[in-house]
Amino acid sequence: MTNDGEANGGGPVVACPGCGTGDNVPVEDVQRGKDRIRLAPAPNKTGDGCTNFVEGVVIAGLVAAAGAYYADDRDWPWLLPVGIVAALLVMWGTIALIRSEGKDKRRVEAGAARAAEAAAGARFCSACDGVFFPPGGPWQGVATVERFRHHVWTAGGYGDQLDEKAKAAEPA
Repeated sequence: MTNDGEANGGGPVVACPGCGTGDNVPVEDVQRGKDRIRLAPAPNKTGDGCTNFVEGVVIAGLVAAAGAYYADDRDWPWLLPVGIVAALLVMWGTIALIRSEGKDKRRVEAGAARAAEAAAGARFCSACDGVFFPPGGPWQGVATVERFRHHVWTAGGYGDQLDEKAKAAEPA
């Protein structure tokens, strides 16, 4: 149902099929902290890897320094190569983590348009704490935020990054 008035997020007021109120906004206009995060069209993959690299270098340096220190302090010369190997393993793990995060970030960027298209027209009803589409959308009635996120993230191509609660909300 559409009224002639304006909704909180602009555009015509659409009655929620769950509670019947017009107190709903387009999903992209949700401003509240927790709801904004729950309705995000993609996982938050904004890092460039610099912080992880610095952390990895610091940890690797501490591991190597600890090996050198205890090799000298305890008179166990074999600890120095062990510390160096452990530092190299820490750096290898750091680089693997940075590459994995970069791959996820590129996948999110590539699927952003598909996710936006899947979320187009969706409205969030704070009274029902759910999401609905106007008639002709992917489902009728109000769905949970988790089902909506599953729908959008799967359309974007990064549904494997959903948390367990959203994975369990997969539509039948």
